[in-house]
Amino acid sequence: MGLQDGKVESACTHQLDDISSDVAEDTLADMSDGCTLLQLGLQHTNSSASQEYHLVAQHKTGSGEAEMACERMKTSIHTLFEQPLGVFIDAPWDTLGVATNQAMMHRNKPSCIAHFNRNPFELLVSGYLYHKAGSEPWLFQSFGSALNKSVESCQPDYRNGQMSGFCKGSETRYWDHIYTFGLAQVYMESREGDFADLLPDAKPDENFCDYLRRVDPDAGLAAQFIWAYNTTLAPMQFTNSYIQSGFQSCSLSVCYEDLMDNCNATWHRILQTWQVEEPQRSAMFRGAVKTCPDAKDGAMGVEKHSTRSKMALAGIVSEREYKLVSRARKLDKVYMHERLATLEHELGCAVTGKYAEPSTADN
Repeated sequence: MGLQDGKVESACTHQLDDISSDVAEDTLADMSDGCTLLQLGLQHTNSSASQEYHLVAQHKTGSGEAEMACERMKTSIHTLFEQPLGVFIDAPWDTLGVATNQAMMHRNKPSCIAHFNRNPFELLVSGYLYHKAGSEPWLFQSFGSALNKSVESCQPDYRNGQMSGFCKGSETRYWDHIYTFGLAQVYMESREGDFADLLPDAKPDENFCDYLRRVDPDAGLAAQFIWAYNTTLAPMQFTNSYIQSGFQSCSLSVCYEDLMDNCNATWHRILQTWQVEEPQRSAMFRGAVKTCPDAKDGAMGVEKHSTRSKMALAGIVSEREYKLVSRARKLDKVYMHERLATLEHELGCAVTGKYAEPSTADN
């Protein structure tokens, strides 16, 4: 008999009413305002267009920035030329962003990808704090409900040879399934497995947000790793390897830190690698750099979607980020078989900003 969905009043549950689809960096429950051609009114009417451009990011690796940049680029093209000119740009977080094999990456037309990587230790800490703050609606389902749902089989659905974003033969979104499965994994690993001695038992009527608030930072980071392993880390590693293998010469991976610290140059490199022709290229660049941290729209977006702003909104006080990164490195050696350290070396993305150990000069 499956566990029943518990109904409990909690600090995290009360926050749910305050969350809207445009508040969270990676709000994935209802992306009705996402960057798609139909939703933006820039319909891909030119069926003869030979190239597609995709901004691919995983949860907490810059999917919010990808959505914003996609929207700004297409708006810039539409404003300047009063038509899309056959340029197909999207930020497919729910298809290419969760891909873990070549079939899931398949597109019928030639495609160029810009993939956003993020240092895995930084990603782990950012995700831990972001979820602890209760930043997205899917965080509020109970472990019991997630466990019940996770027994349902879900294979990616393909339509016209491309991943549709749904489970095969179901109306369930594929991303929703793997996120729910991740929650069920946290529940089960808290009872048996490599992390059982570290994790307090998760309760059937408890949600992930409340669990992260209840346990100590080491347990919270371990729980975040369990959730992120298949939902974020595996797709990020696969997509990076896919691009590095040279399947698409016009594709590249960039580090999240580059979008923060060298934003204009990074967008120039992306469009150069994509080999976008003029006049679309200049228009796309003007749109993309509006999302950079030193631009008005970009600065507002970074602050609005930052983990720190979510924590402040939720009234969460936590250990400094760089200290949590240090904890994560120790946990990686003891419990995670150095998977994060291996991935860090593979991606080549450094820990930066508030996640990096302060230098002596900074103290």
